[in-house]
Amino acid sequence: MQQSLDEEEQYRKAEVTAAGMLSRRPLSAAMLERKLLEKEFSPEAAAYAVERMRILHAIDDVAYGELLLRSYARKGYGALRIRQEMRQRGVPQDVAAALLEQFEPDPELLEALLDKKLRGDVSDRREREKAMAALQRRGFTFSQIREAMADYCAAIAEEETR
Repeated sequence: MQQSLDEEEQYRKAEVTAAGMLSRRPLSAAMLERKLLEKEFSPEAAAYAVERMRILHAIDDVAYGELLLRSYARKGYGALRIRQEMRQRGVPQDVAAALLEQFEPDPELLEALLDKKLRGDVSDRREREKAMAALQRRGFTFSQIREAMADYCAAIAEEETR
């Protein structure tokens, strides 16, 4: 009898802890379970708390993935980097793939990032390569970078002819 009370108490504490964590910021189901395990709840209690939060609609991996997508896109990251961030935060791969299917980076944002790195000077090949590498680290594909660089160079050339 004492054993089941202890187990019941741990399940209840895990549920309360999970609710507290989610009241501070949204988390994916996987991240919530990981954090509960870090707080030394049993795997069963952590799984129970995650399931309870799911039933109560306190966690939603799709909504959390959408939040991450908007946030990182606004910060100027590409799909590859956003996918990596989603994976690190426990968003299921199928959810991340579905969300990123419709994602297109903002061309104006790419141009602004290039302008920040190059400041209108596209004459130095090494500087162009460094700017392109910076965009690659931000998670943009080579074709997106190449297109953005071509557009940026064309805009600079057009500006110089005026």
